[in-house]
Amino acid sequence: MTTTADLAARLRAMPDDALERLVVARRLPTAVLAETGPLRISDFFDLAEALRTDDAVDAAIEHLPRRTLLALRDGAGSADDLAPAVALGLADEDGGVDDAVSARLAAHDEVAGLPGGAAQPRPVTPARGTDDDERSRTTGAERAFETMTVLAELLRAVSEGAVRELVKGGIGTPLAKTLGDRAGADPTLVPDRLALLDRVGFAAPGDGTWATTAPGDAWLVAGWPDRWSTLVSAWRDALDPAVRTVLDVAGDDLRDLVSVGRWAYPAGSRWLDAVLLDVAGTAAALGVTDDGLVTSTGRALLDGDPTPAAEDLPRTVDAVYLQHDLTVIAPGPLAPVDDAALRTVAVLEAPGLAARYRISEDSLRRAFRAGHTRQDVVALLERLSATDVPQPLSYLVDQVSSRDGSIVVDVGPEGIGARVHGTPDQLDLVGVDAELRQLAWERSDLTTLVTRYPPHVVHTALEDQRYPAVLTAAARPAAGSVPPVRRRTTGRNPEQAAHALVERLRVTTERGDAEPEQEWLGRQIDLAVRGRTPIRLTVRMPDGSERPFSIVPTSVAAGRVRGRDTAADVERTLPLSLVVAVESDA
Repeated sequence: MTTTADLAARLRAMPDDALERLVVARRLPTAVLAETGPLRISDFFDLAEALRTDDAVDAAIEHLPRRTLLALRDGAGSADDLAPAVALGLADEDGGVDDAVSARLAAHDEVAGLPGGAAQPRPVTPARGTDDDERSRTTGAERAFETMTVLAELLRAVSEGAVRELVKGGIGTPLAKTLGDRAGADPTLVPDRLALLDRVGFAAPGDGTWATTAPGDAWLVAGWPDRWSTLVSAWRDALDPAVRTVLDVAGDDLRDLVSVGRWAYPAGSRWLDAVLLDVAGTAAALGVTDDGLVTSTGRALLDGDPTPAAEDLPRTVDAVYLQHDLTVIAPGPLAPVDDAALRTVAVLEAPGLAARYRISEDSLRRAFRAGHTRQDVVALLERLSATDVPQPLSYLVDQVSSRDGSIVVDVGPEGIGARVHGTPDQLDLVGVDAELRQLAWERSDLTTLVTRYPPHVVHTALEDQRYPAVLTAAARPAAGSVPPVRRRTTGRNPEQAAHALVERLRVTTERGDAEPEQEWLGRQIDLAVRGRTPIRLTVRMPDGSERPFSIVPTSVAAGRVRGRDTAADVERTLPLSLVVAVESDA
């Protein structure tokens, strides 16, 4: 028989890091881990009792694989079979199963009725033919390209600060529609795709306004094959270990993943069914499966081999068609770096395999104010265009650049101060402007002014006076010079809560002014009183010898323990201060 006192003793003897992992893995309620409140844990006995409640044991059993449940139920099995249960505190190192666990196993019909052995969950799926595999690979790649296009547009919206959550969590319907229109996706899919970005670590909700992460920024400029392989790998790595186990059992057939999950984790249907349905849907959206079967490319991506991805995805194009109506037509998918470059001067109107962009006065003004010069814009258009740049577009570039970006602020000679380039007439006005006199201009030639002030200060001063100035990329302040914003946190994560709990338990156990061992023995006896459990007390006698007493304790009060001696069938009262050991006698 295993009691709360036995579990408390095991928990007390565990190293801190192992104890923290156990607390996190058992998923105890927040109120139990809190530092205040009626449900708070104050010592190892409280922790043991919390871990032995029906709800806590059920939550742990739900995450145990089939072989471990059989080992717990039948009292047999290898150390490897029992290892997951030992890690969760459901059994000890010697294979002894907690009584509370045995009771809950018997209460679960799906566990009690499990047949022994290692029967397969279903017949092995026959391999696909070559033609079927080719068709499935093509279908999967098209679906993956569509999903990646949507994810990329949502990630760009996140980077622009356009994705904000409601106070109650999630995004509103109007925002979902706006993002859906932008990404060319059904608005009902937008929340799921944002959740996927969060799950793979490309974006995070933060304090209500979503932000991209470093892996997300890198993914946006990666090539299409790298995008696909990185996305699939990040998705698989983010899955719960139990889900990955189910996928391993299912192999290449995900058509009825829920039934495989119920075979692999017989008690886990309450949480696992919905997760597996989502996994099957995401696998299809990522092009890993077609009609529920993993394609050969999908299998390679799941195994970490990105090579087949480049063969299946549509080939990228290196040129676009610039139209006289200022639209830009890409006859196929652009390389992400070219797409990002084109977006500096144009706005995407229709995403897809043949995307459509539009260049406007606003988009050009944005490019110039971001630090691009007229020469930069013209060079970009000439590099990407399959034909000559249309005259209306050239005229628009000249017209906008004459108003925005005709004055360029760059780093000064030898990296000191700033150098301002412009037409002689423009610099004549700048040089005599009374509002800019404090910059102490020096005119090195007709088209150049020099000052000792930093470029970003000069640029701000010129903009304040409404001069069409732009700051070159080289002259911009380093991003690291701006202090990072600390995000507000809504509370401790499970790891932090577990660490705080373990620290609190150690402090409680090692109080200096009390006798911790005596208090520990008293708590063990108190638990036996509440459970009317027989125990064996080892008592130090007046002559210094030690004598055992087997009793069923009835009370602990005034420094004494009272109970019925099971051997002599008499009532005994023993001084608690003389008790040196307590053992279960059940």
